[in-house]
Amino acid sequence: MKKLTREQFAAMQDHSILEPYQTKEGIAEMVRQTIEYGFNATYVEPCHVKYAAELSAGKAKVGTVIGFPFGTNTPAIKIAEGLQCIEDGAAALDFVINYSMLKSGEDAYVLDELTQFVKAMKAKDPSVVIKVIIECCYLTHDEKVRAINIVKASKADYIKTSTGTGSGGCRIGDIRLMKRICGDDVKIKAAAQITNIEDALAVIEEGATLIGENTAVKLLADWDEERWTK
Repeated sequence: MKKLTREQFAAMQDHSILEPYQTKEGIAEMVRQTIEYGFNATYVEPCHVKYAAELSAGKAKVGTVIGFPFGTNTPAIKIAEGLQCIEDGAAALDFVINYSMLKSGEDAYVLDELTQFVKAMKAKDPSVVIKVIIECCYLTHDEKVRAINIVKASKADYIKTSTGTGSGGCRIGDIRLMKRICGDDVKIKAAAQITNIEDALAVIEEGATLIGENTAVKLLADWDEERWTK
């Protein structure tokens, strides 16, 4: 792996607080940590975007999730949710595909919905970053391949492994598959059950450029300058 500094590693972390029982006090602490440690963004539920953006005060980015966690909202609802979140201050949107439709063989529906979403969000704010969650733990190999190709065709910025609410989390094989299909056309975000520094560095070595977790502070605490920078 190429040389990676502690600061560069911190900047690859999307610091997430997406549990539905979280409080505004908890969100404020996560925003504070994002600013202090230099994480990429604080990820909150849509209803908390405006609050997190106000707390961040331009010192850090705020991200949120769309159609979370199942992806089964209608396309119109997902678009409305995304536009509202941009209005409230979100700089990044993690969109859950309708994997129920994907598993039903409705690939055209999934692609059309995602393409419409990307087009509407970029028209609203060309700088907004769109990351697409395919929820790998529920997909067969064939379904993963189809989902990855759909994301690639949609012109989204990132593909992401997991919501963190499914039956499984990020797997190295899924990162490899995404990289082999997408190449450099779509960036990769690894998320869910990346709880130690060894696994975090492993997904980066396989091609992930962002990690979405609530363990970023712990990962930094385990950073080893000698071991991970050579």
